[in-house]
Amino acid sequence: MFVQYRHIVHLVSLALSWWLPQCDGFAAIPKSHQRDGVSIIPRLVETSCLALAILASTCTGASAAARSSDEILATLSESQPVLSWQLPNGEVELSNPLKSFSQYKLTNPILLGAGGGGAVFATHPMNSPNNNDIAVKISWVRSAPSVERECKVLQELEVKHTRNVERCLGEETYPPDSKRVMIALQPVVENAVSRVDKINPNVQPLAVQAIVQTLLDMLHANVVTTDVQTLMDKETGRVLFIDMTEALAMAKPTPSFLDLALASSFISEIIALIPTSLMNTASKTFCDELSALHMRGEYFSLPIYELLREQDVLLNQKSAEIIDNIVASMR
Repeated sequence: MFVQYRHIVHLVSLALSWWLPQCDGFAAIPKSHQRDGVSIIPRLVETSCLALAILASTCTGASAAARSSDEILATLSESQPVLSWQLPNGEVELSNPLKSFSQYKLTNPILLGAGGGGAVFATHPMNSPNNNDIAVKISWVRSAPSVERECKVLQELEVKHTRNVERCLGEETYPPDSKRVMIALQPVVENAVSRVDKINPNVQPLAVQAIVQTLLDMLHANVVTTDVQTLMDKETGRVLFIDMTEALAMAKPTPSFLDLALASSFISEIIALIPTSLMNTASKTFCDELSALHMRGEYFSLPIYELLREQDVLLNQKSAEIIDNIVASMR
């Protein structure tokens, strides 16, 4: 009997010596199985760890050999499947639910796109008042500083009540790699395109109005960006400016030469979003928004007014006169 007992213990010890390095408190450290480009986690490791741990505890009689089965099962119930994506710029791993931004309990990450700045996923929050989806952007190592800056710029734009720009809900370190960061963004726009002429013709004027509003709002917030990117809802015409990794705050009170070069490029990119057939709508919106800004006693710096005065395609007679009068008073 003693020989059989010792033989069982020996076998269990050998088994544990192979299995336990793959266990974390008897919960699996995933070994990925590839399917459709996304890795999924088998339950075999953690199930075997549980069985071996219980067997070891039974055979040795040592309470330290394993926790009670209830404790182990509780640990396993807390384990999370891990999804991974192999992308051109690197790999992304996310648990489901995400460990990050735990206040929202984000679930079911779906890849929306990836580029030089990072990879963006749509997630569904289980803990959110409005239940609207939240986008999560995960940087690469080299793009971490720009993604951090993007969040700060977006939060500054929100404080300044900038319209039609996504909001940054927060920033956290990417769990698998502390050199990378991730930010949470809202809203997530579905059924979207990037060009005005691709949306419902009935709502194209609304989209143009939103584009001009954002141009003036961002300039008033003293923020410009390059590589302007938008999402436009094909049915409602709603516009969302996204991917502000290149955005920066201009110097105050007077923008630098480089700031003005970026501002000029920003204005040109915005104008390029507007179809020629809707330029009259853009000019009227520009004039109305400029007048409303001044009615509130808010103004741009002189160099920004001078830049705007050069945009003949955006100006009508009234807006040109408004700018000319302000510029004359500032000189």
